Order: sequence, then structure tokens, then C-alpha cells
Amino acid sequence: MDNQITRNEIEGFVKRGFTLAKTNLSEDFHRDIYTQLTRVFQSMRNDFNPHNNILPMIPQLWKVLDDPVIQATITAILGENYLVHVHRHPHISRGQPEQKTPAMLQPFHKDGHAVKPRPRHREPWWLIMFYYPQAVDLHNGPTGLLPGTHVLPELGVGENWYQPPKITQKGEQLLLSNEYVQPSIHPLICEAGSVAFAHFDIGHGAMMNGTELNRFACKFVIMRTQRPQKRGGQELNLQEPVSRHIGKWLGYPCQENEAMPFVEWKAALTSSVIRERVNAIYMSSAVRDRAAARDALLKDIGKHLPNEDSDWILDIADASNGLALLDEIEPIEDLLDNDNEGYLINGCYSAGQTGNTVFSHRLNKLVRHRNPFVQKHAMSALGLIGPGPDQEETISALDSIIRSDCDWDLKVYAVQSLIRQGACSATIPSLSIAAKDANTYVNAFAIEQLCRIDDDEARRAVLEPLRRHRWMEDPRYEQGKSL
Repeated sequence: MDNQITRNEIEGFVKRGFTLAKTNLSEDFHRDIYTQLTRVFQSMRNDFNPHNNILPMIPQLWKVLDDPVIQATITAILGENYLVHVHRHPHISRGQPEQKTPAMLQPFHKDGHAVKPRPRHREPWWLIMFYYPQAVDLHNGPTGLLPGTHVLPELGVGENWYQPPKITQKGEQLLLSNEYVQPSIHPLICEAGSVAFAHFDIGHGAMMNGTELNRFACKFVIMRTQRPQKRGGQELNLQEPVSRHIGKWLGYPCQENEAMPFVEWKAALTSSVIRERVNAIYMSSAVRDRAAARDALLKDIGKHLPNEDSDWILDIADASNGLALLDEIEPIEDLLDNDNEGYLINGCYSAGQTGNTVFSHRLNKLVRHRNPFVQKHAMSALGLIGPGPDQEETISALDSIIRSDCDWDLKVYAVQSLIRQGACSATIPSLSIAAKDANTYVNAFAIEQLCRIDDDEARRAVLEPLRRHRWMEDPRYEQGKSL
């Protein structure tokens, strides 16, 4: 079997937000995983889910993550040196033969980057991975995807997002109400041993299982640790400006956008049609009057600042993406120097999107800001920018968070940003402290990174935390006894 992902598959992922792969592992392997998952869930009291501990419970799942096809697909999207997130979630859709299908079990939603939210990016900095040990058809609980929603800021308006929506079936099409921006559902129907890779921002939800057997999907999260490199070869066939941006960002040759009059662009930017507005944002650098486009984007940012009821991590003005494409440093520097915290977080976000190390010094100062949301955005941006001339100052700023008594989530931001500084020895003292932190996410990310640094000091630093994390497999899981 050819392990390499094709250009068509890359194009499909960029446009639709997902792709499907098949492991090289045997049918017997997948049947065995299904049996082990069944035993694990039978041993759980009160429908408890083992979540992050599913790998030590079923260590054979590492064979899926280590499969050459799976590794090649992840590498094609996330690049070399990707990191398997320490959050895992085995999903179970219990068989309910009395239920009519197709129907939704869950409401459609976008994930929040595991446990607590992270800033959303249209560029693939994260992947959701679903492994299906059994065949999935329309009636045993497929994952329902809303193709193309990974580039949209919302799934729709007016819908009750806390209740599973009703589905209308027209021939082979599964449709939602017109309240959804993209009302056509793609059920992930696949063979046993298939693995789906989805952009972290795609709208998705589990569908009803109307059969007698349980359906399992083991979910993993994969993290990109460095900016992509240029790739040669054939040009990707992408038409929408947002898709061309993602393709170019991934390093692939893509067609350039044609120059656009400001008046025409402004009408699209202010359109009530979300897809038109998004594509206008990614046409910003092609507007003939760049100064007018810049001013319009800054004005739009001012109209969409977070308020007291906002989630300041996710409520970023979408226009910040366009501002980052203009290759103008001064407007972003002005945002980073603003006293208004809403402008500050948009400045941090825009700076990170540029990947330009010129912003690192200002971001390093904002790591110590009084507002934790500003701190998180500053650390996220430093990670997206990666190593540069101010790296020593960056590591020091992140170290101050790790050594503080602040909320554990701030420390996770700091460790993830350190990971994106590269496997360098200067990060070892900070990671050594984080590896002993009481919070499992803080210490797990630090341990992962220390193991990736080929250095005697890193190996010494990780031995004691790893020894304390040792998991002893429990035979009661195999015997199906409750715990």
C-alpha cells in the first residue's frame, strides 16, 4: 500500500476540512481492538468514560498512531515533528435498535481544542483524528460532518445548539434546516480500520446508532509544532480565496487572486452572507487600494471587540486574519500598544498569524499582562511565530508563567508555546519544572517535549516524572468486572 497522501486528498482536506485514510493493520487487529473497547466500557460504573487513559488501558492503539499511512497523512497536513495531544477520548455510540435512523445523537458543534478553548485558526495547527475499529454505515452511528465549515466563524443562526437537530432525507442527501450556513451532512461511512482526519474547526456531531451493536470511535488530537515549509510540485486546484490561503500556507503552489476594486471588496466584507465575508477577508491583500482595505479592516475589528459576556479566547474579530495578510507592521504594532484589552487580543492574534518575529518583543511583555486572556493570546501568538532573534526573552517570559502559582491553563499555554520554540536545550529548565506540576496536562505536555529533546539533561529531567506516571494495567478490565 502506498503510504503517501495524494494532491487530490490535500485539495479535498483544504476545501472540505477532512480526509479519510485506511491503516495497514489486519482485520483481526481491528476486531481485537473492538473487543477490548467493549470490555473496558463494560467494566466502567455509571457509564464512566476512561478518556485520556484509554491508551494505557489498550496500548495496542499505539499501533494505529504508529501506522505508516497514518503518520504520512498527519505529516502531510501538520508537518514533521507533530505531537499527539495528551487528551484522548474513546467515543461510544450505544446500540439502540428501537431508534429510527438516520438521526442526530448530538448537536453539531466545533471543538474547543481540548479541555479549555484555544484561539481558532483556519490554518491547520490542530487535527482531530477518529479511528473506527468496526465498519460504519448510515445506521450504526457515523460521525456527521458539515463540509467546509472549518473556514466559517459560525455554523448558523437561530438554531437551538444544545439539542440534536432534525434531519431531512432527500434521496441520498441528509439535510438540516436553513438555519445552518452549510445544511448538507456528510456521514463518515467507512470500513473497519479507517481513520478520519478533520480540521479542528469543522462542524461535527455523532449520529444515532439504530443497531444492536455499539459503535466505537477513538478520538485523538494532533498538534502542529512548527510553521510549514515550502513544497514544490504541481499547483493545487483551489478556487476560493480562503482555500488558496490555506493551500499556500501549507507550502503548496496555488493560483494567485486577481486584483479587486475596493468598492467591490468592501461590499463583500460587509455582506450578510458569511462565506462571501470570509472570502473577502482573504482577498485583503489583492485589493487595489491597500490603505483603504487596511482602514476598513481596522474599523471592522473595532466593531467586533469582545465584551464582558464573551469568550475572549474564541471571539476574535475575523478581520484580524485579513490584517495579518497585508504585510504592514505598524497597524498591528498599534493594536499591541493599545490600552483597550479587546484591541490587544486582536493585535496578539494578528501578530501570530503573520509569523513575523518583529512582534515577539511586544508579545513577550504582554505575557505578563494583568488580563489572563491577553496573556493567553500573547503566548499563543509566540508559539505560532516560533523561534527568532528574541527567543531567549520569549523563553524567560514563558518560564515566569510556569514558575508562578497561576491557573493551570495559563501554564498549558506556556508549555505549548515552549514546544513550538523547537527542541532546544534552553527550554529544559522550564520544562523540568512543568514536568513536576500537579496538573496532568501541564506535566504531560512537558514530559512529551522533554522526550523529544535529544539531550542528557532532558533525559535526566524526565526520568522521575515518568517513573511516577507509570501505569499498571489492571486485569479486571479484561475480565469485565466493575471498578
